[in-house]
Amino acid sequence: MKPIETVKVLVASVISVVVMVGIARFSYTPMIPEMVAALGLSKSVVGMLATVNYAGYLTGALVITRISDLGLKVRLYQLGLVVAVVSTVLMGYTTNMWLWFVLRFVSGLSTSAGMLLGAGLLMSWLIRNNQKSELGVFFSGIGLGIVLTAVVAQLIKDPFTWDQQWVIYGLVALVLLVPAWRWMPDYRACALPRTGAGAAGAERSRFIRILQLAYFCAGVGYVVTATFLVAIAESMPELSGHGWLIWLIAGLAATPACWLWDVFSRRWGQWLALYLAYTLNAVSILMLIVNTSMASVMLSAVIYGASFIGIVSMMLAMVGRVFPENPSRPMSRLTFSYGIAQMLAPAVVGYLADVEGNYTNGLWLTLVVMALGVVVLHLARKAEQREQGAPTPAPSPE
Repeated sequence: MKPIETVKVLVASVISVVVMVGIARFSYTPMIPEMVAALGLSKSVVGMLATVNYAGYLTGALVITRISDLGLKVRLYQLGLVVAVVSTVLMGYTTNMWLWFVLRFVSGLSTSAGMLLGAGLLMSWLIRNNQKSELGVFFSGIGLGIVLTAVVAQLIKDPFTWDQQWVIYGLVALVLLVPAWRWMPDYRACALPRTGAGAAGAERSRFIRILQLAYFCAGVGYVVTATFLVAIAESMPELSGHGWLIWLIAGLAATPACWLWDVFSRRWGQWLALYLAYTLNAVSILMLIVNTSMASVMLSAVIYGASFIGIVSMMLAMVGRVFPENPSRPMSRLTFSYGIAQMLAPAVVGYLADVEGNYTNGLWLTLVVMALGVVVLHLARKAEQREQGAPTPAPSPE
């Protein structure tokens, strides 16, 4: 295969992540203050819109675990691109709260398609075409999406009203959809021959369950910082009004980090890389506890952006390699655990902040969960080693 063809496939995959995750999901973050200022939305409505989006994401992850037909996966992936554009544009054409709930839920579905179906399809394509089975480049789209939404938010917040801003985000997504669609390969030709790994998958169920718990812990570390980092920054006099800048810094750190984690993992091993990524994520949380100076918060954002994206990229790539016949299914199982954490953790930390007037104890709790995640990650490694040493059962006759 020509190198230019590989580049086109990778670029199309990254752009798809920017559309279905960066815009369909992350554009809501800078839109919150705009909608609150213009429409007087309550905190409960703002929170419910975010929760409904997570619910759509979780629903999509759950559905994907049940899909094995490659043709259906490709069609749903393509539908996710279209839905990302449409659901974003339509947010600016209504003030009906229930329609917003529907649109954010559908947007969450498209995000799960972009993250899980996209990662699984690309993994199959890479293996089929004898490329490195790594997803660092793919997940750099998340960081690029954060950067894009932060920059666009600054460019359009003054000249345009809140509803016009939603339409602009949708139009940006529509422009990006064109190369993503044109350069998308024929994923239907990437089906891998059945080798009996399905039976081995049942044998590895303990490994996956433990890994799900470790990924749940990572989800807590991701979402608490993602939810409250900007609020912490805005509470500081020197960063007041510049919370978007902290979010931009996190995105800039996340964008190249996926590729760097791939390099590190190749050199030192995936498990050591995961231990380090979990530890760095914990360090970024600790920095917010012990020092809230501008320099500390900005450095915390850098470490956070680089570490959370590395965990996502390496975890999903690892299970994709373990289960190459249907990588989207184990990826979806892990993501379901990650999504549960995203729904529960902000509520707990937010409650503690309301009761105590600060985020300190909530951040300490998050730090403990991340430390537990390192321990559980080690247990998952041991489980994988035991299962690799066990004989693989012969595939059952069709």
